[in-house]
Amino acid sequence: MSTAESTAPETVQSRLSVHDFTGSICEQLVHFHVLRLQDSFMIWIGRQPASLSNLAVAMATNLDSIPSASMLLGDMSDPVSASLAQKLAKMTGKQVFVSCDLPQDRMLQPLVEERITSELKAFPEKFYF
Repeated sequence: MSTAESTAPETVQSRLSVHDFTGSICEQLVHFHVLRLQDSFMIWIGRQPASLSNLAVAMATNLDSIPSASMLLGDMSDPVSASLAQKLAKMTGKQVFVSCDLPQDRMLQPLVEERITSELKAFPEKFYF
């Protein structure tokens, strides 16, 4: 029997994971889906059914203390996803993708951020390594 025949394939554990949570915010049920990636994560925020109508990314740079952010998909004049991506990138030091499919609401946005922050502090391993 040759060495190639007797060697079992190596088991590789996936570094990709999904974490879902919800919150009742301003009398609305808001869903949060986190996709943990290697060295980054993506979070979708919205109501059901899920829709990826926008996507922003933010990451830290050596040029500024505020992470750089850019809209990748959707309405470029809607700052919610990019702003939240910047805040989460600054908080975690990771590259962060955000899709926020909620209406722009000055009362709702801080409460959504608070819910994400509390989940992030309680379960950091669900967001990044």
